[in-house]
Parts: sequence; structure tokens; C-alpha cells
Amino acid sequence: MKMAAQFMKSGARVRRAQRAKRSEYLERDVDVKFTDVAGLGKIRLELEEIVKFFTHGEIYRRRGVKIPGGILLCGPPGVGKTLLAKAVAGEAGVNFFSISASQFVEIYVGVGASRVRALYQEARENAPSVVFIDELDAVGRERGLIKGSGGQERDATLNQLLVCLDGFEGRGNVITIASTNRPDILDAALVRPGRFDRKIFIPKPGLIGRVEILKVHARKKPMAHDVDYVAVAGMTEGMVGAELANIVEVAAINMMREGRTEITTDDLLQSAQIEERGMLDKKDRSPEIWKQVAINEAAMAVVAVNFQDLKNIEFITIAPRAGRELGYVRVKMDYIKLEQGFLSRQSILDHITVQLAPRAADEIWYGEGQLSTIWAEAADIARSAARALVIGGLSDSNYGVPISWATDRINDIDTEALRILNMCYERTKKILEQNRKLMDAVVDALVEKRSMNKQEFMNLVELHGCIEPSPPSILDIRASKRAQMQSMIAQGSSS
Repeated sequence: MKMAAQFMKSGARVRRAQRAKRSEYLERDVDVKFTDVAGLGKIRLELEEIVKFFTHGEIYRRRGVKIPGGILLCGPPGVGKTLLAKAVAGEAGVNFFSISASQFVEIYVGVGASRVRALYQEARENAPSVVFIDELDAVGRERGLIKGSGGQERDATLNQLLVCLDGFEGRGNVITIASTNRPDILDAALVRPGRFDRKIFIPKPGLIGRVEILKVHARKKPMAHDVDYVAVAGMTEGMVGAELANIVEVAAINMMREGRTEITTDDLLQSAQIEERGMLDKKDRSPEIWKQVAINEAAMAVVAVNFQDLKNIEFITIAPRAGRELGYVRVKMDYIKLEQGFLSRQSILDHITVQLAPRAADEIWYGEGQLSTIWAEAADIARSAARALVIGGLSDSNYGVPISWATDRINDIDTEALRILNMCYERTKKILEQNRKLMDAVVDALVEKRSMNKQEFMNLVELHGCIEPSPPSILDIRASKRAQMQSMIAQGSSS
């Protein structure tokens, strides 16, 4: 006590912190607006409404409208879920707290839950604010699947997150936005209404959306005045915003490498091919290999141009890509039909026929004794498609049965699939033999120039092609029936 008294008499004082602790999760200077995010379409209306919850929240509350506490953004990787969350905070002018769900997960029980509490405590102290949790599936998987201390920690963390989302600790002006590309594996208690009240699915952008995204990323780049964004967007079917941004960056690097001052359409088209297929492989190859590859790719293009869903061929190339195939044919298809499963039976049969074209061309040009394995991958795709056709109930034998007991009849399914392959193979050989002149012309052009665009290929088709007539569409059938009816009425009135 005597020593303590002397210490106090000396005038010493405990030094206190002059500044509050800096927020661990707050992102400062978030200056992202909706103008920086393109390709949204009608999704933008949903996001603008979330902004109104902050700017006009009192109007909603006065009229009895419950402001959602959680919004779940779902979509494939690279569509811009994180960017959209920042744009909501930037448009509303509120604080933005960001964390990855994997930061919650620790091996020691209780650490993750304490981080969840700390995150929401900071968000409430700095309200109004947006709490963004990236890759929610890292902590939000269904409970009880993982045993041991790691599973206990994950479950405890998820339970704490459920409490914070459910309002037991008070929402205030805090809205949680989470993103995931695996909504199917999330815990049912996490995604129910009352926690994540609104679920917004962000799909891959369409043609107009890709044009807008390319223009957004090209704002600060020295673009040529005649850049054809529509042509580039047409070459990037199925790509997301992150891939489109990378295309513009690769095109800018190519411009600098060649010492130019502007990015042209050719730069963007070349970088689109690099994004899709990889860098060019500049190794030299013998004339025999070039010709064999040209025959395989020309066969696929010549057969595909006979079919309605596959006739839109954008280009053919035998320029090899590093780590990829030696050549390929790019066909522009309807991705809505392809991804949503709206392909007809005839479309699948046409697809199988095209995949068998390299095998048929190898046999016609080199004979059965000189067959190679260059067509093996395409043939494997054809076999898988034939089995799927049979199991899906679209074959003549109608094996439309569940997978659970389809394995009991695997021999019958393989027999029917083989019959379909043989039928498509004979059809492929017939088309190639009818278009022998077209094949020779396309092969010679590919060996000489290594690639062909759509216009060059269609010019050869008009000169040398023998194309099967397309089946009449529904509109054509209706028009013919209408004409027949009108002629019958005219004949009846005249008599």
C-alpha cells in the first residue's frame, strides 16, 4: 500500500487510448454505383428497391411494410454478386461491412460465433449499414453433416448467424446481403423467410447484357471509334462479367505488346478466343497432321451445316491451343434450349451425327486400316449422348425409366444406344459422300489459312455444297394449310 501511495504521489497516470479501435470489417470509400454494373436487366428493379429501404425506410414502416433483414444473391461464379452488393451500399450511401464466410470457420469452438457477434455489433453501431457475407455456403451448409470439433464449431457459428438474422438482437437499419453459387446445400433454417426474406437469382448475361458489360469495362481504355461490341458479344455466348472484363484487359495488353494506341475489334475477338480456348500453340507440325486435323474439323462443319439447330457456324480453325484440342468448330446455339433442357429428340440425334463426323471422315479418306484416335473424344461424347437419349425415354424402344433401376437393364440400354449410333453413323457417311467436293474445298482452305470465318465457309457451301432441305417449321405448315383452305373455299364458291 505504501508503494502504491508513493506511485500516485509521483503524478503518474495510466495512459488511455486516444482513438477508438479501427473497425475490422468496415470497407471505406465504397464508390460503386449501378452505372458501374451492367447487364442486370429487370434485376436492377429489385436492387433499387433495396436501396429505397434505406433512403425511404420510414415510409415503408408507416404503411406496415416489413423491411427484409436478409437478401440472398444466387448465381454462377463471376456474374458480379459482390459488385452488386457494393453498388447497393454505394447508391444508398450507407456503410459497407464485408466478410467471407470462411473467416467465421475455426477449429476452436466459439471463435466463429464471437466473430459473427462482433460483425453485427459493429454494423449496428455504424447503422445504417449493409453486411455482406461472401460465399455463404462455407458456413451455411446443412448442420450435423461434419463430425468432431470442426463440425461443432461450424454448427455453433451457424446458430449464432441465425440468431443475428432472426432479429433477437435487433435489426435496426442493418440489412444482410449474402452471396452463394450453391444455394441447394444451404441449411433450411438459414434460407427460410424471416432470415433471408428475398432470394435474387442472377443469371449469365444475354447478348444485350454482354454488350453493356463490355462497354462498361471499356470506358477507361483507348478504344477505336469503330469497335463492334455486338460482334464481340456474339462470340462470348455463355460468358459472365468477370470473363468479359478479362477479355478487355487481354485486348489492352495485346495493344501494348504491338505498340498501338487503340484497341480494335480484332484485339477483342482474339482475346475472346484466348478466354474460351487458351493461348495459341505455335509449335510447328507436319503437313500430314495439318491435313488430318483439317479433315476432322471440316467434316464436323459440313455435317453440322445440314441441321437447323447447328447450321449457324461462326468459324472453323485448326490453329491449336495450348493444352487443348488441335482445332475446333464454333457453332452458335440457342443457349436457352441447351442449358434449360429444351432440346428435341431430333436435335439430340443431329448432335450425335455431328460428333461422329470425324470418325466417318477418317474412314472415308484413309480407309478402315488407317484409322487413328484423333476422333476418340468426339466419339465418346456421341456415346454418352446416345445413352442419355435412351435413358430419357426418347428412343424407339422407350426406355424412359428412373436411373435407380435402369442399371438392371444396362445391356438393353447399351444395345439400343449402339443401334442409334449406327443409324447416325450411316447418316453421317451419306452426308460426307454427297459433299465430297465441299470437303476438299474446306480442307484445302484450312490447310492454307489455318482458319475460316462464317462468310468464307458459307461461300464454299453455296459453290460446292449439297445440303439436305430443312424440315418445315410450324409457321410453314400453318401457312400451307391456310393456302389449301383458301383454295378449297375459292373452288367451292366458283362451283
